[in-house]
Amino acid sequence: MKTIFTIFLTVFLAKSCANENGDIDKAVVEYEATSRGFYKNIKIEDKKLFVINNRNEKPVEVSLSKKEWNELVDAFKEINLEEMKNLKAPTEKRLYDGAAHANITIILDGKTYTTDGFDHGYPPSQIENFISKLIFLTIKE
Repeated sequence: MKTIFTIFLTVFLAKSCANENGDIDKAVVEYEATSRGFYKNIKIEDKKLFVINNRNEKPVEVSLSKKEWNELVDAFKEINLEEMKNLKAPTEKRLYDGAAHANITIILDGKTYTTDGFDHGYPPSQIENFISKLIFLTIKE
């Protein structure tokens, strides 16, 4: 009986820690980084990736290969959405104009998950893989 309980508890806890709704296809993801002379807005919606590099631009759709999309999906699944509000920025360069101020918002199943601000280029380690892939895909040629 103890063995069954232990297995159940392990499976339950592992599932609750992961992004159980890891379906980025249903999510709206918006990353924004801004400072006095810099602006970047990246949005994922309806399986499409859009980027704005200047405040007065219109969104431009970025074409992704199936491999690139799958890598982004896998990185998204690593995010614990419930913990996003508790993530701590590893650096504070944005406080003295050393880096653009960034944050990410994810809307999934009617819930909104948002991080506190962090430095563009230096995201919290828990979301670093996803943010790095997202930014890389928007600067590719």
